[in-house]
Amino acid sequence: MDIKKLTPKQISDVAPANKQESVPQASPAGSDPARQQDTLSLSSYTFRQDELLFAKMEYQKLTKTAFEKLRDVKNQIDEYKTAGEVSQKDAAETIMGKKLNDPSVWEKIARKISES
Repeated sequence: MDIKKLTPKQISDVAPANKQESVPQASPAGSDPARQQDTLSLSSYTFRQDELLFAKMEYQKLTKTAFEKLRDVKNQIDEYKTAGEVSQKDAAETIMGKKLNDPSVWEKIARKISES
């Protein structure tokens, strides 16, 4: 049937479509208010808990890494102190002693002091 050939009588005889018939599985919007939920809220979705869990795990990894670095530096300082009790030459041979005698390290320290 061609739409251009429809007469006004044919158009007026057509019954309006029933919304329930057009989509049989869908229920009308106001039929069950208990099932309605806020579509803008993301709190009910599981990925929010996954994001939070991921952030906590990353924070724990970073904290662990930072404390491992801190422990290593503390061990280097202890080693420097004990070697310094024996002689200055032994202290200069430790990792921390080499860092303290390195001009590039002092340059970095001076740069940081001047920036602050």
